[in-house]
Amino acid sequence: MNSKAEQAIIDERRAALIQLRREKPKKRFDSPEVLALGYTSSQAASKDFYRALEARRKDLNIQVTEYREEQNEILDSLLEKHLPTALEGDIKASELCLKLLERQAKLNGWEQALKAELSGPGGGPVPLSSVGVAKLRDLIQIAGDPDPDEDDEDQGDDEEDTDDGDNA
Repeated sequence: MNSKAEQAIIDERRAALIQLRREKPKKRFDSPEVLALGYTSSQAASKDFYRALEARRKDLNIQVTEYREEQNEILDSLLEKHLPTALEGDIKASELCLKLLERQAKLNGWEQALKAELSGPGGGPVPLSSVGVAKLRDLIQIAGDPDPDEDDEDQGDDEEDTDDGDNA
């Protein structure tokens, strides 16, 4: 483990490396400017650069998590205060609570989970099976032609495949 002084030097060098990599045109890891920061090779500079990015990503995730927790606490306290009034029938309190719940869902990413969810009959899995051409045509006929202006070459075949009731 590095001492505080050593860690400060490493952090300073990483910050300078990131600054050089942000310049246009981007400085390569084997450039004299990067190696002048004290790196022994381009591989060492590259590894340190990605370590710095990972450390920043972790810090950012911690900050986002803390922000989300703080916001959830505020929203929960507001809901706790206004929800009883909303449940008693107060329209303004109901609208406020709905907005608070929507905000909380957006903050926590719950909306995305709901948008992505697909379910079949009774909330179970979506049944998948292979279908033949006749079944596909039936489904298209039920749903309607998505592009009625486009002429199908197979239009005459539809009449031949229909069931006149003679077959059971």
